[in-house]
Amino acid sequence: MASAEREPVCRPGRWVSVRLQHRDVRIQGDSGDETVSYAGIVITSFENGAEVGERWIPLGVDPSEADDEQLIQQLRDALIWQARQPPKAAGE
Repeated sequence: MASAEREPVCRPGRWVSVRLQHRDVRIQGDSGDETVSYAGIVITSFENGAEVGERWIPLGVDPSEADDEQLIQQLRDALIWQARQPPKAAGE
């Protein structure tokens, strides 16, 4: 397969895939169409080998604290979904 995109490994249970991906966006302007490429992190959720959800979080060249917090929350949500339960507080 020559494509940079690979088919996910088919395995039982819930799991998430995290990868870097560029997406092209076509913008229509007065001087014609322009394509801009954006980097982002793709979090894909799988259940028993079937894709059940995907989130794309854009990555800026100079991310803000809010950008970092959004990414952390998305990763946390994905891992909690994978584990099927929220983490326990210290001492529980």
